[in-house]
Amino acid sequence: MADAGETPSAAPPKKSGGFMGKLVNGLGIFVLSLAAVIAGGYVNASLHPLPDYKLGADGKITPVAPPGAAAATSDASKPALYSALDPPFVVNFEDGDAVRFLQVSMQVMAREQKVIDSVQKNMPLIRNNMLLLMSNRDYKVLMTREGKEALRKEALAAINAVQKKEGDQPVDDLLFTSFVVQ
Repeated sequence: MADAGETPSAAPPKKSGGFMGKLVNGLGIFVLSLAAVIAGGYVNASLHPLPDYKLGADGKITPVAPPGAAAATSDASKPALYSALDPPFVVNFEDGDAVRFLQVSMQVMAREQKVIDSVQKNMPLIRNNMLLLMSNRDYKVLMTREGKEALRKEALAAINAVQKKEGDQPVDDLLFTSFVVQ
């Protein structure tokens, strides 16, 4: 008989499912993994459909472009044309007690000659707007890459605003070819 001070012995630990339990667990993990792979493949196929292909007369298989892609690639297939906005722009601005100078050479890029011609036609107005835009800049901001990129984007927008105002097509890009601050 057991004394009141004795504690009953702990029950023996239960065995896990043994071989059959492990087999069922492994089979369940396999089925869930297979379902995830199938579902992932279905989602990927719906988000990224394969292009259609056609067999050319020369025997080569080429992808067929979607209907809207032909217009987008037609401009990109044309060579880029550049035109310098000469002479370079020179502006002064204040940096505390010092007077600073900025000299910038720029070129516009377009894919059609008529856009380049319209920029040359509108050059007095473009130069005026560029000089007003570049003056009154903060020296410390202008010396950073982000400051230069922001100025480039603002200048491109200003040129395209002039182009739009004059009824001409916008330029594709604006590039700094020289950037000197003194």
